[in-house]
Amino acid sequence: MIGLKHLKTIATLKETGSLVNTARELFLTQSALSHQIKDLENKLDCQLFERKTQPVRFTPQGMLLLELAHEILPKVEATKCRLKESLNQPISQMRLSVECHACFHWLLPTIKEFNNFWPDIKIDYERGFSYDAIPDLLSDELDLVLTSDIREPDQLEYAHLFDFKLKLIVAPDHDLAKKAYVTALDLKNETIISYPIPRERQDIFKHFIQNARFDGTLKTVDQGLLIFQLVSAGMGVAALPDWLVTPYESQGLIKSIPLGALGLTRPMYLAMKKEMKDNPVYRHFLNTCKLNNGR
Repeated sequence: MIGLKHLKTIATLKETGSLVNTARELFLTQSALSHQIKDLENKLDCQLFERKTQPVRFTPQGMLLLELAHEILPKVEATKCRLKESLNQPISQMRLSVECHACFHWLLPTIKEFNNFWPDIKIDYERGFSYDAIPDLLSDELDLVLTSDIREPDQLEYAHLFDFKLKLIVAPDHDLAKKAYVTALDLKNETIISYPIPRERQDIFKHFIQNARFDGTLKTVDQGLLIFQLVSAGMGVAALPDWLVTPYESQGLIKSIPLGALGLTRPMYLAMKKEMKDNPVYRHFLNTCKLNNGR
């Protein structure tokens, strides 16, 4: 009753957040996709998600099917990879670095899940976090890089994993804490606390403040926990991914605010050499990252 195409559809719908993007991703017409989903719902006698939400909101029954997709699809992909005999040389390790300072809580479980299927392949994560890992990828010192920035697209392949919201965090008693959202003008005289990344590569300057006047101070620190401590103490504000912010906000230590009326959405990519994009082992790691989807 439930086929792999159904699980793939549900997983893609979760990843893209809309029927239009899911149809495009699966190379289906919207009519064919709607028919497939409606047929499955009729067979299961339940509704899987709410149609008029953006992104789509899954029902409890839909979440159960999504959990099944997250469990089954990586196993199917791994089995297909092992059955293929197209590898000219066995891969013994993949050297990985991360340009996203807030990826660790979902990346490490992803690596563990991947190694459950490929125990003989070592994920070399010794380089860990790097503020600029793309040059090492181009010079063959790395095999994979997690990044939000596309550079050297002629030489590298960038596979989209998921999107995330960037939120401004402030102390609960900060003047901005009661605003529904902040504008670039609101940040004109603020102290912005960030990791020591060049200003021109920081999302809040590159994609939000942009050409607006900024007379404030940029303060850089190396540790994520210190950023939260400084913000909570009222010593500045910071822009961080929503998944990193939530635990601290739930404790009442900080308040998060959307950047702009629509919020600031940023992508996450897995970068690799173009010749590796069809390698089954690399594709399996990519699909495992997608299915974890920053959870």
